[in-house]
Amino acid sequence: MEIRQLRYFLDIAQTEHLTQSAQNLFVTQSTLSHGLRQLEQELNVTLFDRLGRGLKLSQAGAEFRVYATRALKEIEAGRMALADLSGLQSGKLTVGAFPTFLNTVVPATVAAFSQAHPGVMVEVRDLRAGSIEALLLRGELDLGIAFHPTEHEEIETEPLFDERMLLVVGPLHPLAGRRSLAMKALAGMPLALLPRSFATRRLIDASLRQADVAPTVRVEMDSVEALLGVCRFGDLASIVPERAARQAPDLHAIALTEPQMVRHAGILWRRGASRSAAARAFAALLLTTPLR
Repeated sequence: MEIRQLRYFLDIAQTEHLTQSAQNLFVTQSTLSHGLRQLEQELNVTLFDRLGRGLKLSQAGAEFRVYATRALKEIEAGRMALADLSGLQSGKLTVGAFPTFLNTVVPATVAAFSQAHPGVMVEVRDLRAGSIEALLLRGELDLGIAFHPTEHEEIETEPLFDERMLLVVGPLHPLAGRRSLAMKALAGMPLALLPRSFATRRLIDASLRQADVAPTVRVEMDSVEALLGVCRFGDLASIVPERAARQAPDLHAIALTEPQMVRHAGILWRRGASRSAAARAFAALLLTTPLR
């Protein structure tokens, strides 16, 4: 029995769908199916009942889930204990970071940590908030950097900073000379925004509803950098994080008021899980490194 098989089993038990679990685990569906079959053959039981295209835990699967969860937690605790024994002289630290942090918050911290602890290999993964939480729960990340509140009660958050959301326009936009703007003035304005699958977009939509504004969304793009690029041409405006806006000095950033739109960043941990010495040291640096 392999650790990866237990992780496959537990993720499928949560999603009840091979396609979704394959995406969560970053493996092909055939690899996932093969791993599950191997586990069932080794245990000599059927862990899932096949219902059309979906899966549902069998009675045996529900019983085994308790022990599989406990086993992975014990293995993770052992890994943390061994990492601490190294005294930050060796090992690996895996961090999941929200995309907009990779060019602003993360680099200075990674550089400072690597200089202080050159024996520890650091892996930073570019992930959305939902994936960060899922991988933390599976023990595949040491910590995450994202926004809160989180979707899972099993995730706890250490506050990092608050960040305003700003309206960004190109130099030829009619609002290019403004320094602030009430949210109500966005009514009818052509916007380019992130898709609704992003937590930041959901924050934007909630703030617009609070201001009683129905947005005119002409374009949706999967990255803030792409949105900034679109604003350089034509009449489109976008709403982006303040730190991202600073990375585009050729564009004009406008403060939004009534209400002000703010998102809250934090360090994400799996509640109750052991924290390695490397993870604690990285978090301490993150909290003291000047934010850009």
